[in-house]
Amino acid sequence: MQLAKTIVIKPTMNCNLRCGYCYEFIRNGTTYCKEAMDVNQLTEIVWRIAKLFPDSKILWMFHGGEPLLQGAEYLEKFCDCIRNVNKTYPVDYKIALQTNATLLSDKCISILVKNADLLSERIISVSIDGPKEINDITRHFISGKSPFDEIENAIYRVKESELVFSTISVVGTHNVNNPEDVYSYLRKLGANLCKFVPNYNSDMNGNPESYGIRPMNFAHFMCEIFDLWMHDLPNQNDDNKMIIDPIASIICSLTNSVVTWCEYREEKCSNFTCIYPNGEMWLCDNFIHETMKDIAYVKNIFEVSDEELKTSLLTLSKVCSFDAFYDMAMGRCKDCDIYEYCKGGCLPTHNEMFKKSKDLYDEYCESKKMLINHIKRGVDLALS
Repeated sequence: MQLAKTIVIKPTMNCNLRCGYCYEFIRNGTTYCKEAMDVNQLTEIVWRIAKLFPDSKILWMFHGGEPLLQGAEYLEKFCDCIRNVNKTYPVDYKIALQTNATLLSDKCISILVKNADLLSERIISVSIDGPKEINDITRHFISGKSPFDEIENAIYRVKESELVFSTISVVGTHNVNNPEDVYSYLRKLGANLCKFVPNYNSDMNGNPESYGIRPMNFAHFMCEIFDLWMHDLPNQNDDNKMIIDPIASIICSLTNSVVTWCEYREEKCSNFTCIYPNGEMWLCDNFIHETMKDIAYVKNIFEVSDEELKTSLLTLSKVCSFDAFYDMAMGRCKDCDIYEYCKGGCLPTHNEMFKKSKDLYDEYCESKKMLINHIKRGVDLALS
């Protein structure tokens, strides 16, 4: 059986920023997985999986923490490994990079340019939440200093290369009431893809905390972003087009096109394997390690035999209870009138809200309906 999935490699959980909403520190604590993954361990993982699955198709996402804390030489060895494995086996391996960009040196950019054919769609993904006055509210160095100038400088250096960049922006109390400011800044910055993810940090009763917002807050924000994008659409061309998620995913779902974001697909967490510095394999880093281990913890890649690793990557039902969890969570949604477009949303988020508060869970569903219907009306109007 062919293995086709995204493997998220976290060589370190350390980070040089201390963002006020960071899910890794909030969910798993600042002491979780303090060790780093040696580059030889990383390359051995890649070679091992290629040997076990010689026709596999894998996107290797370099993630963290902040992965560039490992340095340019580490990145270069990772790229060299992927290239050599592609030459040795009939695999199709690509790489992706998610970074806060503060350590995106000229050397790192040069390495990525040299390996642009391996970089998925030649994109570097940068975390940024809007213009300086918004970004600085939550995203700062450990010292408290603003990282904004370093981030923006790195983006402009990427733009001067043959690479392109995308952005991922967390939507929380720091920017949810400023959609026009956020949109205008990202538009001016020139990202070809902008992804917005909601910060649903909340206490045990579902009350927002750590810059968290309610689902309806996010839906209203995205409706505003959609309207701004639609108004701006006639000004866009191949050179300055701007794709926005979750808008693009919802439009693809509405038009029966291919959807790439797992939140809007029936195939969800099982398409991912997240490997932590200590070798722990989880389905996705959205699962809370303290409470969801039986559902989403797979195995430790440094401790399993080749046969166990093959089973872990291909047959999840034999190593964790995700399949039962999936059936239970999706079962709540099957009769919903927007299920064919929503596909149940993010299952870990969906489940946490269900456990914490029925009102919060119901609002999550209503917010999805509102956003999808708003986009549908806009698309129908544009096509009429």
